[in-house]
Amino acid sequence: MPTTSQMLLEYSDVLLQVLAELRGAYMDAAETREQAIELLAAQVTDPTSVQMAFEEIGDYSAESHTAIEMLLKEGGEMAEAQFTRQFGGIRQMGPAKLEREMPWLTPESTAELLYYYGLIGRGFKGAGQKAHSIIYIPSDASPWLPNPQGQTPEGALPVRPVPPPPQSRLLLADDSLLEDVGTLLGFLRHEQLRLTPTGPHAEDIDHFVQRLQVPYTSDDPDLDVRLALLLHLANRLGWLRRGEDGSVHLTSNRVQAFLEKTRAEQRQTLWQAWRESPDWNDLCRTPGLECAETGTWRNDPLQSRGSILQLFAKLQPGAWYSQSEVIQAIKETEADFQRPTGNYETWYIRNTNTQEFLKGFEQWNAVEGALLRFLIRGPLHWLGALDLAEPSAGDDWLLSLSQWGSRWLGQDTPQPHEATHRPVVVGEDFTITAPVGTSLSDRFRIERFAAWQASYPDFVYQINQRSLKRAAEQGISTDRITEFLQQHTRGIPPKVAAALARFGSSEKVRT
Repeated sequence: MPTTSQMLLEYSDVLLQVLAELRGAYMDAAETREQAIELLAAQVTDPTSVQMAFEEIGDYSAESHTAIEMLLKEGGEMAEAQFTRQFGGIRQMGPAKLEREMPWLTPESTAELLYYYGLIGRGFKGAGQKAHSIIYIPSDASPWLPNPQGQTPEGALPVRPVPPPPQSRLLLADDSLLEDVGTLLGFLRHEQLRLTPTGPHAEDIDHFVQRLQVPYTSDDPDLDVRLALLLHLANRLGWLRRGEDGSVHLTSNRVQAFLEKTRAEQRQTLWQAWRESPDWNDLCRTPGLECAETGTWRNDPLQSRGSILQLFAKLQPGAWYSQSEVIQAIKETEADFQRPTGNYETWYIRNTNTQEFLKGFEQWNAVEGALLRFLIRGPLHWLGALDLAEPSAGDDWLLSLSQWGSRWLGQDTPQPHEATHRPVVVGEDFTITAPVGTSLSDRFRIERFAAWQASYPDFVYQINQRSLKRAAEQGISTDRITEFLQQHTRGIPPKVAAALARFGSSEKVRT
């Protein structure tokens, strides 16, 4: 079946704007029709957008859900003649008539309602006498629609999806941890991170966390674990080495190999590093729990993580679920996911608030439940596998497999669209503003000749005499800096270009 982008190629500009308005999408950043289609397709195929559109059309026509269910049962497409006999046709109008009659305001059939919401498209199939028109659900939207009744996948968790949350509650998975990786690499390029017998030097960590996008406070146990995970992944991926001076330095070749990957590959690299790490113990990192060192027991973090991910892989991609209902379903069906022997008496796990040892199956919610809740709001969300929604009064947290999480967990879901990002901007005041989403490779190169200033809402660096001198000492000429800025920014202000040229000339004279 065609993708949403392919479907939108047949839309007039009027229909593109209509779809954007109905689905709450924006195309302001697009400079061409092709960019507008790409940007619109990325937004309307977002799982939450598809789910919300599905709920909204149901408010207008109960039959619309029946139509979607029938198409899904037929593999996502039907002959148009067959579909229209039950759900009506789609009137064909040119741009002028569309603007004049605005049929999306009063659709005459269920088919038209679905068409204007971008949930179905029209196409052609076959050749010669077998040629016929079809109605289809775009292939990158169908995975996020509810499973037809009676077709719940075998082995799925016994938990029902809930309606998608409002936009105001959403905490969608993002690249903030990946951005922090870029910040760590830039920091270690020029700053020191000394090691002590108990870990990194506190003063150096304080200097580093000032650069993070997520506000860091030492009294927030979740953020403390997030920082520890960031450093663990960097070490596991072989980016760090201990120098003769006792401080941490970068392993240039491995760092460079990572920076040269696509953003999608970088996300997956972090995901796999966590997923496959036998040394990162999620249970013992769960805030509120302490694994007591008794020498007589140990858990297997790799086995536990694998079992947990297999359970989350049973959720329908894009659907929203109550956190408490998911955890209860796991308790009812796979309670021993991290204790294959079913022994709840010999693990020495302490509640850090009460100092009570949590033994016996009756403590399942306090141990296994706490671990699951932490993984949901922590690593699974930080690494981009889960979207979350904050609870409203009296409600529970909601969770949904993100597009990336669905693919990583083995679901047959489409490759997510990559967001279009704003270009890097060089200011008259010698600042360089790198928006969130700028490639980590570009940010790393900027760090070589400009000093960090801020990380929120965008990354800001300052070109100054000291930073240029530091670059020159590393063999980076102003000609190379100018060439980089010309290729990766909107342009260099004349004032900045002249200053770079003067500095380059003075360096040549000195050498």
